[in-house]
Amino acid sequence: MVCRLVPLLVGGVFAFQTAAAQQAPRPERPALVVNMVVGGLPYDFVTRYGHNLSEGGFRRLAESGVSFTSARYDYMPTDRASSLATITTGTYPSVHGVVGERWCDVLTGEEVELIADSEAAGFDCEYGQGCYSNVNLIAPTLGDRLRAESPASKVVSIAADPVSAIVMAGLGTEAYWVNTATAGWTSSSRYMLYLPGWVERFNDQYRGNSYLADWFWTLHLGPERYVNRRYGRIDLPEDARFRELAPIGGLPCTAGGGRYVPVFATPLASDLVADFAMQAVVREELGQDEAPDILNICFDAPRDIIAHYGPESVEAEDMFYQLDRTVGSLISFIVSQVGQERVLFVLTSDHGSSQAFDAAAPSQERFNGEQFRTIINSFLCAQYGGEEWVAGYANRRLYINRREAFNRNLSLGEVQRRAADFALQFRGISRVVPACDLRGGAASDAYMQRLRNGYFPKRSGDLLVDLVPGRIEERAGIRSSAGSAYDYDIHVPLLMAGCGLPHAVVEEPVDMASLPVTLARILGIQRPEAATAEAIAPIVEYVE
Repeated sequence: MVCRLVPLLVGGVFAFQTAAAQQAPRPERPALVVNMVVGGLPYDFVTRYGHNLSEGGFRRLAESGVSFTSARYDYMPTDRASSLATITTGTYPSVHGVVGERWCDVLTGEEVELIADSEAAGFDCEYGQGCYSNVNLIAPTLGDRLRAESPASKVVSIAADPVSAIVMAGLGTEAYWVNTATAGWTSSSRYMLYLPGWVERFNDQYRGNSYLADWFWTLHLGPERYVNRRYGRIDLPEDARFRELAPIGGLPCTAGGGRYVPVFATPLASDLVADFAMQAVVREELGQDEAPDILNICFDAPRDIIAHYGPESVEAEDMFYQLDRTVGSLISFIVSQVGQERVLFVLTSDHGSSQAFDAAAPSQERFNGEQFRTIINSFLCAQYGGEEWVAGYANRRLYINRREAFNRNLSLGEVQRRAADFALQFRGISRVVPACDLRGGAASDAYMQRLRNGYFPKRSGDLLVDLVPGRIEERAGIRSSAGSAYDYDIHVPLLMAGCGLPHAVVEEPVDMASLPVTLARILGIQRPEAATAEAIAPIVEYVE
């Protein structure tokens, strides 16, 4: 099997930057595929802040590999869990069923958490953490496909947050995440009976590491080099610490979370992930034999930082520069262990981000989901009687108590449409689509098709709410978020480098669901079982 790039010369869409790249030798399929996902990273970060990037991180991938300028998610609403499922299964929420981190059961009305598993046992359970698994996932991933065809292959998924690690891992591969009470790495009994010895030793080293306890967020560059001038929290004197936080080790434990929760909204969280990923490469001997391996890595901290401070903030910009340094170190380490021609790097994001609601004066009004739920419930009660017509609201989806409709012999579609018509009066809403309009038939336009791609009948509820451009939902401590079908949410960076890929720029549109299908072809395996997308045509051709 060979991994090679096939140029499309028609219309100059695929532009090679060097003639030498076209003459590069074609190696065998990669021994290791490294999928790096940066949470919540808008596409324009790479262009807006590119002049301050180092030589070894994002720039190294862009200048040595393939850059995609028009990579987008073709569904709505976008969020972390559904996007990670999309770029590992090769299909949309309408097929893989991950519509968010939680939803309401359409039959019982009870809330379901994507990764919650009461029958799983976590490690360090005395802290109430780790009772998670893939029990609610239904579609196999690229890693599952690789393991099915090559049992000797290893697939390891790593993220600070369990949602990210578990969704990337899929149905039958290993996942690791951080216990926020101890800052140690953990997993659950669904994946292993006990933590491997190397993980335990790694955790022991961190427990005695003073830099974790004494860490402060300080600016990576001189203040004059930053594009942004807005601080999300406070304006600081010139020589002050960047954030006025107590040292992490001095923070008290918080109920339901743990002492180390604050670290996951700082650049330090990305360093923790990268350090653990390096250990996994060495201890699991990834990329060291003829069976190809996959290492999935999700950096969750950027998503939280951008959401808390806004993409226009100095905090978000500084996070990006520090992440660039972290990614550069990780790439260099993996190359030293595996070899430049034996590893394929992929870097992308799970979604973009809106502007901060308070970036301009006056601040933009936010949409109150709980208030919306209450008023819709009151409207339906007035129309049909009863007391509890709305079972829940999550991720821009409203869930109607269907038992009320069935007990009154009402048409569910009629109730959905009447509620949708009433909901349009809310300020900030641009469109409300009842579920009955998302079932079957041909989509009337690209927008409706995007909504249908995000609709899974058993989990997606009864009303899908879309807000006007720039409007976000009101949540404590959140300045910006994703979830819309607008370009700032669905347009993401996508870089691929290594495995003999030349330096090139692809300007034609790329559906992000095509990524795992493309990687399957590069690896010389079948596409993931549930995949509906096609491989990225200009990039790879499977050659026997």
